[in-house]
Amino acid sequence: MNRILDGAIGGWAISSIITLQSGQPLPIVMSQPRLQDGNQRPDVICPQVSSGLSYHQAASAALNGSANSSLFNAACFADPGDQMPGNAPRYFSDLRGDGIRNVDLSFTKEFSIKEQMRLQLRGEFFNFTNTERFGFPDVGVGSGTFGEVLSSAPGFTPRLIQFGLRFEF
Repeated sequence: MNRILDGAIGGWAISSIITLQSGQPLPIVMSQPRLQDGNQRPDVICPQVSSGLSYHQAASAALNGSANSSLFNAACFADPGDQMPGNAPRYFSDLRGDGIRNVDLSFTKEFSIKEQMRLQLRGEFFNFTNTERFGFPDVGVGSGTFGEVLSSAPGFTPRLIQFGLRFEF
């Protein structure tokens, strides 16, 4: 193609890294344990322990001060009593932390100046979709914020954009 058309539409490259991971299973514990030699777990007294809210719904509700902002149905958990371990499993396989859904994107354009001279223009977008990751909810039964998502995940970074220019000779 001619030099002007090649300068506009030729030499482009796009690459991406897509990361999709499910969240870790959540441990539900007592906020004020009364078991002398271990972590006390609550008694589970009903089959539906999830409130039906998604992570994003629970985080939005907690930020807005809504009364219904828990990921868990608090009525499904009871105090097992003093020195009783409780019947809750160590981890609930169907109650999971927020997973990772991330897209990193890169655009590269190369220009040939002379036979052995090239100019490369690069744009990189980390967390391109700007998808927030939330931390674990409060998993302590008996806590005033039980089941509420109150923070972003450790290490979460919002969208980052960087540009670069490279001259090769």
